[in-house]
Amino acid sequence: MHSPDNNTNIILDPDWLAHRYQPDGDKIHFVRASREVHQSVTFVSDEYLPTNLERQIIDRNALAIPSASENKAHFILHSGFCCSTLLARAFDLENISMGLKEPVILQDATGYYYGATDKQKARVVVRDLVSLLVRPFQPAETTIIKPSCVVNGMAELFMHMLPESRSVIIHAPLPVFLGSIARKQITGRLWAREQFAALHKMRLIDLGYDDDQYFRQTDLQIAAAGWLIQQGIFQKLIQTFGADRVQTINSEALLANPDMAITRMAQLYQLGLNDQQIQQIVDGPAFNSHSKHGTEFDRKGREEERSTGESPHADEIGKVTFWAEKVAEAAGIDMVLKAPLI
Repeated sequence: MHSPDNNTNIILDPDWLAHRYQPDGDKIHFVRASREVHQSVTFVSDEYLPTNLERQIIDRNALAIPSASENKAHFILHSGFCCSTLLARAFDLENISMGLKEPVILQDATGYYYGATDKQKARVVVRDLVSLLVRPFQPAETTIIKPSCVVNGMAELFMHMLPESRSVIIHAPLPVFLGSIARKQITGRLWAREQFAALHKMRLIDLGYDDDQYFRQTDLQIAAAGWLIQQGIFQKLIQTFGADRVQTINSEALLANPDMAITRMAQLYQLGLNDQQIQQIVDGPAFNSHSKHGTEFDRKGREEERSTGESPHADEIGKVTFWAEKVAEAAGIDMVLKAPLI
């Protein structure tokens, strides 16, 4: 058991990351992860976090969870393989903002919410879990949460819970996204199927196919279907909240004009960055090292990696893109999202 004093200390100490939610027993798993730990890992998941970190498990009802509205929080929403991790790293700015990279507790919250029969109770739990993430390392900092893309179906709920929050949606144009899947070979294709399965289970967007028809589709068709579902989710977010709170950019526009993109993001998030700070971000490690590996990597390196990996799959990518455009037209889904950031 944990004493009330110990529980309070955990709440007050942002080093204690709310890491997992356990519906059985209504418990929250915390892991002690300093800012340096966040900076050193690709995502704050067990796959990447050091195994020797201190951990605590506490009953949710035993915690005096502060309201998320007491602190500033915004979102980076994405559909995978589109420079979203780069953006989360770019906004690691001490005393200004901190990017949380795919906290797993939001995936737990998503699974719990969609499986819950009592949605009113589930919303209370989800609100508490979101509030626990919005505990900045420095009092004045803005928390910028980059959820996993399987969490996108919860984004509308999150933004209602945080009425001051704003979201930047970043996605890769479909041919670029499909190329990323193809060049990662079996790993990319499995990832695409897993993402599609999670999103399809939520039944948020109807593309006009039944389960048997999906079963007969190729890996890249399934990848494209998952991309289209997310485009539909993003389109609804823009319609619901408007461009004052939700703006969009694609990965190619970001890489072509990073100065303007970061400037506009900082304005949307109300971070008050000056020109020098913007330039430091663009010249810094986020834009010049590999988001997944940390090795030196710039735009030229990205283009070379893409060209080498995608050329053997060009015919398939072209055919699946054409197919997806027809599916999008029939389903009323925008291939190019509205509310552009730049």
